[in-house]
Amino acid sequence: MSLGTTASGGGPVIALRPLGVGEALDAALKVYRARARDMIVATALVTVPAIVLQVLVQISAGDPQQVTGTDEVTGLPTIDGTAFATYLGGLLVSTLLVVVANNLALAGTTRLSLGAYLGDRPGWGASLRFAWRRIVPLTAVLVVTTVGMLAGLVLCIAPALWLQGIWAVAVPVLLTEDRGAIDSLRRSQELVRGRFWPVLGTILAGGLLASVLQGVLVGPTLILTFVGASFLVTSILTGLAQIVGVALTTPFVAALTAVVYVDLRVRKEGFDLELLARGVGVDPGVETAPSGPTGPVTALANPPVPARPDAGPVAPPGGWGAPAPSPSGPRAVPATPTAEADGSGG
Repeated sequence: MSLGTTASGGGPVIALRPLGVGEALDAALKVYRARARDMIVATALVTVPAIVLQVLVQISAGDPQQVTGTDEVTGLPTIDGTAFATYLGGLLVSTLLVVVANNLALAGTTRLSLGAYLGDRPGWGASLRFAWRRIVPLTAVLVVTTVGMLAGLVLCIAPALWLQGIWAVAVPVLLTEDRGAIDSLRRSQELVRGRFWPVLGTILAGGLLASVLQGVLVGPTLILTFVGASFLVTSILTGLAQIVGVALTTPFVAALTAVVYVDLRVRKEGFDLELLARGVGVDPGVETAPSGPTGPVTALANPPVPARPDAGPVAPPGGWGAPAPSPSGPRAVPATPTAEADGSGG
């Protein structure tokens, strides 16, 4: 899958090497800072319409406190079934749209995060298009992970944490390795095997940081509910706080997930930049040597072997015998001409 034209990002932000938990968090922050503008824009473009729709649906459905009442005769609490069904249905639909939008934003910002390793900057538009082409398997991964973790929470917290750990890098796998939803979940489990606790610790630490930031933003608006503020004002302020919180935290979660994924592949498979570039549809740009014996790489790898000097005839197995005497006696050695002879000859 090609991303089209990409802009230079000024070189890789993070080097490919194994990272500890603290180093992974630091690397995610570096990626976040390097690609913050594109990440925040990509997240906002996808999530703001969904959150605005959610707020409008909640306002049109009415104040949930008005759904309940008190029977004048018995004094027992009562529920308006029609109003409750309307409110609950609107809340479920709008929340589902927000979750899908967040998942698309997570995938787009994951692509931007992986680009930090390559030094390329595809832009928020190209990254969202890249993620949109995988929206069906992305949604399937979202459904499976959500249902699995909810079931794990019902049974006990431990199964939910186990699923969160083994499925931690399913989204980067799906985006870079061109796999289906179920295959991506299996592949994530395979990569995490043997590194479960460091992966889970990293993901939980990053999630805790994101949750604290969102709580700081959304918390004050929830207090308005308890001090008697109007439902309309509370809904609008909560929506605005949610927009800011999602726009700031989703890119960090995506960057951390990408860092963990690359770290696992570096440790287990000798992952390199060329493989990563091909996975996200970027030309690795590796220069190859000319073919044939005259190429520079071929010449260096296979230098010419110098010819051996002629050592003369090889002795027979029995060795050399004594030389035969000359029939005419010793051969006279010619005299060497002298300088005087040369001069007189002139």
